[in-house]
Amino acid sequence: MQPPDSEVIRAIILGAVQGIAEFLPISSSGHLVIADKLMEETTGHGFGAGGMALNVALHVGSLFSILLVFWKDILELRHQPRICGLIVLASVPVAVVGIMLEDVIASAFTEPLLPAIALFFTAAMLLIGQRLENGREQVKRMPWLKAWAIGLFQAVAIIPGVSRSGSTIAGGMLLGLDRTSAARFSFLLAIPPIAGAGLLKFMELGQNTEPTISFGAVLAGSFTSFVVGYLALNWLLKLISQRQLHRFAAYCIVVGIATIAWRLPVVMTDRDPPKAVVRVVGDLPD
Repeated sequence: MQPPDSEVIRAIILGAVQGIAEFLPISSSGHLVIADKLMEETTGHGFGAGGMALNVALHVGSLFSILLVFWKDILELRHQPRICGLIVLASVPVAVVGIMLEDVIASAFTEPLLPAIALFFTAAMLLIGQRLENGREQVKRMPWLKAWAIGLFQAVAIIPGVSRSGSTIAGGMLLGLDRTSAARFSFLLAIPPIAGAGLLKFMELGQNTEPTISFGAVLAGSFTSFVVGYLALNWLLKLISQRQLHRFAAYCIVVGIATIAWRLPVVMTDRDPPKAVVRVVGDLPD
């Protein structure tokens, strides 16, 4: 059995990865899967079945950094019922997808190959969003249908490797929002699903008599994610006016190629394909 401090240290490392990657359009969940597998191969220990619970906890840490940075915007929502309605409407798709495909999504956190492939989708979204950006619309004037469409972009991002912030910001720009409005709506839109998923997962951890990950590791990783996320988000907001999405797209392509080159030979020589692949293929129609 691994020493408890080793588990905490690895959780802190993943918390730092989450804090940085959550607010940059490079998919924090995809990076967590890749980083966890790298640590498993280098140290001999991985979070395995506890990876999904830790992933949610790290996202909750990022949630608190969003609340701290955008606390004024959140307080103003009390007097902006229409924007509240837009956020609720846009949150419906990801809730439905999360409930219906929970097992499939959980399986995708066990093998980095699928997130690596999904990183190419993230890169494509970033490049298309920047290329076709011509929006001048603000969130308060956004039609209900567009809010629903941005919610669909967020639902797709439930797949590890597809950036939530990248897909929703790019989707918002494609639908006519200006860059700043798209970014702010994206981060406000992150609050309901992260809070809901975090609450459900912590309730499961409380009921589990044999937890797959220690509470100390969850707490340490979540706190690290909060601190690093707060710093990263403030930095990103200063750069949001610059057209830099293509740089993040290039990064996603490089990481995707490197991860595929690393994992594909392993998967091909393994007797049993990754559970995520088996589950996804099993769910496809004949």
